[in-house]
Amino acid sequence: MTESPALVEPTRPLEAFPAVELPAGRQVARSHSVAFAPWWFASAPTSGGGRFDLAAPLGTCYVADTIEAAVRERLRDAIMTAGIVSPRLADAFAVSLFATPRAYHCAHIGLSRAARFGVTRELASLTPSHYHLSRTWAAAFQQAGFEAIRYGARFTPGPANAWALFGAAGARERPRPVIDHALTGREACRLSGVRVVPPPRLSSLTVLGS
Repeated sequence: MTESPALVEPTRPLEAFPAVELPAGRQVARSHSVAFAPWWFASAPTSGGGRFDLAAPLGTCYVADTIEAAVRERLRDAIMTAGIVSPRLADAFAVSLFATPRAYHCAHIGLSRAARFGVTRELASLTPSHYHLSRTWAAAFQQAGFEAIRYGARFTPGPANAWALFGAAGARERPRPVIDHALTGREACRLSGVRVVPPPRLSSLTVLGS
């Protein structure tokens, strides 16, 4: 049974929440499904989806400071045990590098002053079963005038930053960035220390008698 988080929904005005600017022209890494363009803003679904997804007609685009952080946030639990993924999983995503097309006014949930507004570290580490809570915070930040959230990447230790950018749902948000470089999932995994290993063939397995 999963323990309920101590974090609760926001109850205080957030206009004075600690802020940081993500400047225009900052290179970021965007891990995304090969079925979607890199500049895609996902809206909150009834199940699945991302930590800080806003409800339509708005959406959220997730980027990270490094390729490794982007890869680990994408693969999540799949690499925690052995640090390997299947070719099928690696081929399902890509990592695009681009410069932010404009500046973003971001809520900085990693600063100690954030605690005065009811934020705990759980906001960046809630499991999907509690994403309704983190999405409530995202909506509150957006309504308070913030254009993004800066948070610590859950699956990458150290000072790994991730950013949840707010915008129009889908691929409608403008201005759009110019993609500087695109990596396949396999290339991004290799650069991030994640091995891509095919599952064993049935013919190579030894059947033990009872």
